[in-house]
Formats: sequence, C-alpha cells, structure tokens
Amino acid sequence: MFFPRYAVAAALCAATSTAFMVDPRNARSSGLNSIGSNTVVSGALGMTATISEPTAETAPEPNLMRPPIDYIWEDVAVQLKNTFGYSDEEIDAYNSEVENNKETLMKIYKALQLARGFENACNQQYMQGKIRGFMHLDNGQESIPALVDYAIKNGDKKYSYYREHTHAIASGVDPGEVMAELFMKETGSCKGAGGSMHIFDKPTYFQGGWALVSEQLPYAAGAAKSILLDRELGISDNADFEKHDAPPPEDDDRISVVFVGEGGAQNGRMAELLNSAAKDNLPLLAIVIDNGRAINTYTGDVAKNGNVFEQGRHYGVPGLQVDGYDAADVAKGGKAVIDYVRSGKGPALLQVHTYRFNGHSPADPEHERGRKDEKQWARAEQDPIKKFEDKYTASGMFTEDELKEAKKEVLASVKAAVKFAD
Repeated sequence: MFFPRYAVAAALCAATSTAFMVDPRNARSSGLNSIGSNTVVSGALGMTATISEPTAETAPEPNLMRPPIDYIWEDVAVQLKNTFGYSDEEIDAYNSEVENNKETLMKIYKALQLARGFENACNQQYMQGKIRGFMHLDNGQESIPALVDYAIKNGDKKYSYYREHTHAIASGVDPGEVMAELFMKETGSCKGAGGSMHIFDKPTYFQGGWALVSEQLPYAAGAAKSILLDRELGISDNADFEKHDAPPPEDDDRISVVFVGEGGAQNGRMAELLNSAAKDNLPLLAIVIDNGRAINTYTGDVAKNGNVFEQGRHYGVPGLQVDGYDAADVAKGGKAVIDYVRSGKGPALLQVHTYRFNGHSPADPEHERGRKDEKQWARAEQDPIKKFEDKYTASGMFTEDELKEAKKEVLASVKAAVKFAD
C-alpha cells in the first residue's frame, strides 16, 4: 500500500504547489492586469501605474516553484499611497532619502556585506568544530538586517526568531559578542549559555532566538504594550534597565519589532498578535521574512494564502510587500512603514519576499522537493548584494573600487570578531 499512497501524496503536493504558484507579474495582491507587453498596477483604491513586462532573459524559469516578484519602486509606491495614505511628495522623499544619498547607500551596502560576511564566517567556524549545536544562517536575506541598521533605533524593542545573528548585529549588538556566544564563550552576549539560537542583549533591547516557531510573537505584543504603559504611568528605564519614576522623553517614539517567517506567520499566535495590536493600537511592526520555505517545506504546500501582509485587513492593520532582491527598495518602503508605526497610527505588517541560500541548518540534507534547484538558481539570480553592486556602479553612484574597499573594511571587522571569540 505504500507506493499507491505515495503516488497520491505526490499528486496532491504537485496540485497544491501549482495552485499556489502564481506569477506575481500577472496576479499581484496589489492588483495587476496584464495588457500586452506591459502590466497595469492598480492599487486597492484605484491608483494605476504601467510597468514593463520582463524580457525573455529576465523571465523566471518555467519549472521554478516560486518565481521572483520582480517589484520595482513604483510597485511599492502604489501600496504606500493606497494602503498607508502617503502622498506622492512623501513617497518621493523616502525615495530621494536613499537614492540621492551616497552616505545612506554606503550604510546599506556595508550592512549587507556585514551580514553576509558574518554568516560565512559562522559557517567556516562551524565546519571547524568551534560552533556546535544548532545554527541557522541568513545568507540571501541580507536586505532585512540592512533595513534594521537603517531605520530601527537602539531603544526599539526587538524580538527575533532562531535565525537571528544578523538581526542582532544590525540592532547594534557587538559582532564579537555574537560570535563569542556562538563559540559558547563567557565573553558572549549571554555568557555562552544561549548559543546560536538565543542571543539577548539589554543595551540594544534585543531579545533574539526564540527556538519554538512563532514563540516570539506574544512577547513582542507585550513589549509594545509596555511602551504605552511607560508613557501612561510616567516611568522609564534607568541606566541598569530597571523602571524608575522618570517619564520617557517627550519625543519618545519607540516601537516594538518582531521578526517571523511566512511559515511561522500561519501559526495561531499571529492572529492573536494582530487582534491585540489592533485593539490597543500598539506601536508594533511585524517583519515577515518570506523565503517560501517553512523550514524547508514549500510554504504553498501548507498555507492557503502566502500574502501574509494582507492578514491584518480583518483587524484594520495595514501591510506592505517589498522585494528583498532590492535592498534599497526594502529600506525605502520599510522606513515608510516604520514611520507609520512611530507616528502612533498603530501596528503594521512588512512582508519581504526573499530567498534563503543555505539549508535550514548546516546539518540539513535538503531533500525536500525542489529545494536544491531553487537554492542554486537563487544564488545566481536573486543575490541582493550583487543586485546592489550592479545597480549602483551602473548608475555611477559608486565605483567598483569604492565598493571593494568598503567590503574589505567590513570583512576585517568580521575577522576581528572571530579572533575575539577564539
């Protein structure tokens, strides 16, 4: 009976994945209607913009389980206007703040390289036996820590999941302390007791590595509530991070940020989070890291709807989807959503469509359907660092030598982190 059952299961999986695999250029959640060689982007409130269809050279391979969304900035701008109520002038300002600012772009690039370089070093140290136990690497998803480095403040309360090395570093945790934690050294952020999945740091309000899927969600909601209570009760943290009778500053705009995968976002805790955040108008941002894999299972096989950024509609919580392939667009769109939450308008969702270049962990054989082919393709076609380099050397913003020098500087800091941990 095994083989007939296996055949039925395989057929069901194939049918499910086919139903879930929608080419975003033809049917995006923001509303796309294909017309000839162009595509009309229509937002929820009727704004339209025309973009070009992909050429044969850029079109996704026909057997790709999860095609890229290939968003351009106009796709993000339409959502910001229709869903978040931003004006054209405000959207242009977010765009200009990044695209016309060489210093800001360099900051984003260094954050990308630091995330990639640190994770590569972790992999090397793991293979040498200096890092043991579970370890989950973030290669390919560097646009998220780059956004954190760009737009999240030190005082913001941050709750990550088990793939959190880069989130911690982007939040300001010292790379040497993070690496030492992975080495199980007393000089680590948790004195070596937490390891890869449990990086906590009081000075940066970073509470990372919750090993159970979606476990971090309710804690982030509680943290957001505590920010409101601080203001209501007139209390704040002292130098030892204990509450004392001193009100927060008048310009207190802290928010709570929680990271979750698109698979974990299908967990019931997400509905509870959205309900409580909406009910109390919490200053809460949920960043959904959408790599299409619930651990390694193709998310379309287990989730009816992968548009997590739309989950908040029932609660009146707006959401934005961005393409993690373009780190600058993630920074621009993400900053706009973060500012929405900071301004007191309530919670929001940010879904970053991305690809993970490595397995779930170094011990992962990656036998799941389509995973190895997807990884190989993504490394070649969806690398956010390569995209950044090609885009901004072609525009003349940077020379190749400038970017090489920046990369060299960043990798030297990674090397120093390994030396400190060793």
